[in-house]
Amino acid sequence: MLRSRFKRGMDELALKLTTSIDHDRNIFYYDILVDIAHVLGLMRRGYVSKEECREIVKALLEVRERGYDFKGYEDVHEAIESEVTKITPYGKKMHTARSRNDEVATCLRMFSRDKLLSIAQAVLELRSVLIEKAEEYIDVLMPGFTHLQYAQPTRLSHHLLAYHDMLKRDFDRIISAFERVNKSPLGACAFAGTSFDIDRNYTARLLGFDGVIENSADAVSSRDFLIESIFVSTSLMLTLSRIAEEIVLWSSEFDFVDLPEEFASTSSIMPQKKNPDVAEIVRAKAGKLIGHLTSAMTIYKALPLTYNRDFQEMNDVMYRALSETELSTLVMAKMLSSLNFKVEVMESKSDRGFAIASEIADRLAKKGVPFRDAHRIVGRAIAEGDLKRIKEITREMGYDVEVDLNVDVREVVESRASLGGTSKAEVLRMVEDRRKVMEEDAKTLNEKIDRVCKALESLYEEVESLLKS
Repeated sequence: MLRSRFKRGMDELALKLTTSIDHDRNIFYYDILVDIAHVLGLMRRGYVSKEECREIVKALLEVRERGYDFKGYEDVHEAIESEVTKITPYGKKMHTARSRNDEVATCLRMFSRDKLLSIAQAVLELRSVLIEKAEEYIDVLMPGFTHLQYAQPTRLSHHLLAYHDMLKRDFDRIISAFERVNKSPLGACAFAGTSFDIDRNYTARLLGFDGVIENSADAVSSRDFLIESIFVSTSLMLTLSRIAEEIVLWSSEFDFVDLPEEFASTSSIMPQKKNPDVAEIVRAKAGKLIGHLTSAMTIYKALPLTYNRDFQEMNDVMYRALSETELSTLVMAKMLSSLNFKVEVMESKSDRGFAIASEIADRLAKKGVPFRDAHRIVGRAIAEGDLKRIKEITREMGYDVEVDLNVDVREVVESRASLGGTSKAEVLRMVEDRRKVMEEDAKTLNEKIDRVCKALESLYEEVESLLKS
């Protein structure tokens, strides 16, 4: 235990309250990497010898190989340092020119950046599924809804692309957040920097960061990166929740989809049931993410500079939020990929609820009737339950025009050829455009992943060279 100035150990219940050792397993491997990079930096500046550095690194690798099995420690940072020191007395030099404050901030940023990249990859998979489904069902009509009421006919492909575009914005938010997250606090020490002549840029490069958080107080006392990571995850989960909600609805009285058995459950008492449990859980997890975001922001609110132990309570919130978001996105991609759409049912309901009403009003407007009057004419006919009354009502309102009331639903959908509309040509254009955007997004993501991976490869090359010398 690192209690240098105290004569007594921490109270057992106080330790239980304050320890983070259980959820610190999320950053165990990151902490090892941070330790290795730090001692390499100390060796580079001459604060530890090559022999001392070699022995510390060997001990760190040994601790890593043992796996995460720490008890009685306050946190993972203390545990690793203590275990290393048991292996080699040089471990006592490992904490030179740093604090647990900058150490934990660095580990958290590494966890966050890797999860954001993994979540972004999962979003790409889900977007790909939606594009493929849109192309597969390009000609399938379905009813569109507002307020969950039958509104206008549309295409299933157009509907699916709407979700793709929401996810595209989620992807962009994740990538943007990554760029702010991937900065190194290492070397900021407690908050005031250090008198040791360290090279913060060197350790940042070794760990795959794109730069450093320059101001040392900001580096250790800011958790906006953590909040932003949870926020972009919550935003994504809100999108997933909307998709999940429609799967739940569409598998009920709507009867638009047949759930794959792998993503459904049955009842313990009612043998006929096929429940959309997976979609319901995703929907519920979106609510949890909102709670996680609120928790993190509330803990962070009004904390004075610099480091406060309150930060520890934010860590587990981030671990759970990002991990649940990644899993939910991957599951949604697999579920949608195998979802069976009931095409005949969708098309048979595409003209329900006077879905052609807007088209008739448009046709009256094209004949010269002001749209507001055209709207009133059609609305009155519907209220009276007879669209054939439109001709008579039109004359009653002083307009000597006639419109064809034999409206074909597919013709209505096809007529919406404005930018982003439901015509086949426009939907096909959107599909093709989104495929190109997907390629660019995949390239952007792969470049970021490669940059981090190559940096860590460089770190391990330095370790290998050290151990062989």
